[in-house]
Amino acid sequence: MRFRRLLIAGVALVIAVGGGAILIGAQRRPAALTPTTPTQAERQLELLDIEVHTIAPRTLKEKVRFTGSTQPVDQTVVKSRVAARLAEVLVREGDRVTQGQILARFEITELQARLNEKMSNLEAARAESRWAEKDHSDKAQLYEQRAGSRAAFEQARSVAEAKKSMVAVAVAQVDVARENLNNAVVVAPFAGIIGERFANQGESIAVDGKLLSLLDTTRVEVAAQVPAADVVPLRIGQPALVVVEGFGERLFAAKVTRISPTTQAGSRSVPVFVEISERDDALRGGLFGTGEVTVAEARGVIAIPAGGVRQDDGGDHVLAIRDGRLVRQPVTQGRRWARGDFIEVAGIDAGERIVVAPLPGLKPGQAVTVATP
Repeated sequence: MRFRRLLIAGVALVIAVGGGAILIGAQRRPAALTPTTPTQAERQLELLDIEVHTIAPRTLKEKVRFTGSTQPVDQTVVKSRVAARLAEVLVREGDRVTQGQILARFEITELQARLNEKMSNLEAARAESRWAEKDHSDKAQLYEQRAGSRAAFEQARSVAEAKKSMVAVAVAQVDVARENLNNAVVVAPFAGIIGERFANQGESIAVDGKLLSLLDTTRVEVAAQVPAADVVPLRIGQPALVVVEGFGERLFAAKVTRISPTTQAGSRSVPVFVEISERDDALRGGLFGTGEVTVAEARGVIAIPAGGVRQDDGGDHVLAIRDGRLVRQPVTQGRRWARGDFIEVAGIDAGERIVVAPLPGLKPGQAVTVATP
């Protein structure tokens, strides 16, 4: 029995010693090498092609856009200069007329009678004036010979002067009557097209009554309303391009000819008139037109999208891509173009590629790659 206990105790000791040796061996054995995880290796950020901009010299233009309606530069409403009855109207809407061409005639019976009456009054006034002058001369001789009174002489002189004034009035009345007779024939003040006809044969027309509208379609302009903020850089003579309704994508060369000095009440817009330089018989008033005026232009400048300029404590800079890494490149901002979409910069050369997308967390030294489109 005692022998059995000693045998069990010996076996337990051997197991304990063996286990300790195994544990010590395990502690001394070097740890097995584990593969490196992605978080321990440097990752490359892949950028899309649209998030990167390659710098190159470019031509930049600042433009002011406008919309409006076409209208003839020269247009007028032909009105009556006499009060009379229309004998005939010789033109209708759409008729093309030349300068001096007869457009309408008034009846002249009454006008001729008025002229005859005024001419008779003139002859009577002249006769009375001659008699008054003779009487004044006679009274003057008598007064000098002391055969007449001074009062009679003064009265004769006053009458003679009054009769002379009456002659002047009669002459003026004859001139007016003759002018009215001449105005019975209505002629075109300039060459153009009849736009509208307001009166017809047989109608009695008052002085300044509307007869016809006349349009000179050889010169057409766009009457536009431009916001007050955009009109500041506009100048007379600046070139423009205009697209007119009905002409497809055709571009008409034009230029700014007039700028209103005041804004329109309510809209706060400024009337601007842009004359179309090209001539086309199909151009007419009332067509819708859009266009743009080039107010500034620069050639061969280094400009980048506004999103490419970044700011930090060190100032303005861009993130350039060089040898697969982001590099902080300081720049100096210049003029903004295209309503702020592009910025002129100095401090970086053409051919460089920069990040223009608003990506957060980008830092200089970061490895990047650009995906090909």
